[in-house]
Amino acid sequence: MVKNGNKVRSKAAKTKRHRQVPKLINKEERILRAATIYLIRKVGGLLVATGVREERDSKESRTWIITVTLRYPTGHEGYVGELLYDGTDFSLLTPDDVMKERARKIAADPEGIRKWDEYQASTLQAATR
Repeated sequence: MVKNGNKVRSKAAKTKRHRQVPKLINKEERILRAATIYLIRKVGGLLVATGVREERDSKESRTWIITVTLRYPTGHEGYVGELLYDGTDFSLLTPDDVMKERARKIAADPEGIRKWDEYQASTLQAATR
């Protein structure tokens, strides 16, 4: 603080910049992210990992069973199968033909078709303005 006659003037305080601490991501979240990347790159673009549960066998080795969901941009979604993660590699537990049949049923769902039609109509209107 600096006194100048009758006036008191305070020096500008330096503002402290707080370093942002990166959020720690727990193991489950890391597995879900890695599984979703695997699904998008190797299996199909609309498949996402939505749940994970850990399992241990008699040798105490850890594996994770991951729920695979087909999710459309409209938010319409459905369960299609499971993925296995052994700590290093992913592999599908659900046969490909079963996943395709489940995806076909989800795609044929009238509620999903209605949502898709609404989504397309809203995006087309925005483009024509």
